Amino acid sequence: MKSIYPALVQRYLSLAPGRRAAFLASAVDPLPFSQAQVQSTEGSLPADIDTIEWFASPDDICRAVAGLQQLAAQPGLAPLGPILSADNLGIGLDPAQWPTVWYKGGSEPGVLTLGYLATNSKGQTFVVVAMLSNPAATLPPSAEPGLLAIVRGAFELIR
Repeated sequence: MKSIYPALVQRYLSLAPGRRAAFLASAVDPLPFSQAQVQSTEGSLPADIDTIEWFASPDDICRAVAGLQQLAAQPGLAPLGPILSADNLGIGLDPAQWPTVWYKGGSEPGVLTLGYLATNSKGQTFVVVAMLSNPAATLPPSAEPGLLAIVRGAFELIR
């Protein structure tokens, strides 16, 4: 089944911002995923990351992670901590200095986001978010380890 992704994007962007939610509900939500997704030949390059995607700023992500930390303190939501601690992408923070490390990232061609919440041995919590994007090209393989080193360095500065 052929993707109608490019036509959906063009139609969405042509609408006034106040009409976009209704368009998504009526024209996009009912579609099978196979029709609305970027096809693999299109998917090797960034797709509209500067017009319809990735609008969360590092501040937005910091607030979201801090909100998850507050939720994890509520009865029945304690599993959030172990879930967000399950994989830290190998950041390599010293567990004696940083006993709690949460990670949430996101990526697609042209975009890489690494978000960490870590609590140090003094009980102080910090959030570090690093984002890279290139709307014209896929990020190189070195982007992730390079960005991870920057995040690790930020935590080393604040320990």
